[in-house]
Amino acid sequence: MSDGHDKEHKDQGSHGGSHGGGHGGHGGGGHAEGEHEGAPEWLISFADMVMLIMAFFVIMLAMNMGPKAEPVQGGDKDEEQIGPGGGASRKASFVIAIRNGFKNPIDMKSSRPDEAWLRKHIRENEGAGDREGPPGDKPNQQSVKPSEYTMLGGALVMFEDHSNLLTSTARETVQASAEQLKDQRWIVELRGHVSPWEASRNAEVAMKLSHERAMQVARELIRHGISWSQLRVVACGESDRLVARSPSHADDRRNQRVEIVVTKDLVPPDPYAAPAPPPATPDGG
Repeated sequence: MSDGHDKEHKDQGSHGGSHGGGHGGHGGGGHAEGEHEGAPEWLISFADMVMLIMAFFVIMLAMNMGPKAEPVQGGDKDEEQIGPGGGASRKASFVIAIRNGFKNPIDMKSSRPDEAWLRKHIRENEGAGDREGPPGDKPNQQSVKPSEYTMLGGALVMFEDHSNLLTSTARETVQASAEQLKDQRWIVELRGHVSPWEASRNAEVAMKLSHERAMQVARELIRHGISWSQLRVVACGESDRLVARSPSHADDRRNQRVEIVVTKDLVPPDPYAAPAPPPATPDGG
């Protein structure tokens, strides 16, 4: 009898201990879950580092894509072509584009030897229009290239960013052109232009600004004695670029201009003007 009673107490103690242990285990498990809420700081830092490494290799891959440089014909096998079709030229254009994208353009006045090849590439791609000509008595006046439609003469009037106002230099250029155009019967076209940077892929904005610039030049010519009947105002937008592909914003600004073009068309006679009197007959005729 006593043995059975003792056995019953042992079973109850064992049950109570296991029950208490179970509660203790449950409490311990809840504490462990609290410690692991969210990601640890080292894991976030590691993910950032992985992203930076991936970005670096993407840039390296982009720099090495495309055809490789070809040896110069007649030169050493290790000598690369630097012209428009050479791999070195494409690499230079890519590096310049990245520098411009990060607001760190190539300084053409710098003497850094590691950027010499980039400065050389920019100068070679500026085109023949950037070559310096002989100095004249009007250094601010630039001639427009003649064609079958135009005559020798004219000038380029430059403008500031997003502006249709004439600077003091621009006024001097227009005044000098007006002195040359006086007493002539040729039609003069005023072709307004904007840079791609100003246009920002908006043709309407480009046309409006280019027209406003041409009109400003027209008003200045009228102020200096040119007749409205002698002028044609043309808005070109960004369609006719002086610099087709500019590696920097400084070069792109050369497209912000008005061309004063002397055409081969004659000013038509005024239909409302009084007819010229007939020639006088000689006496005794």
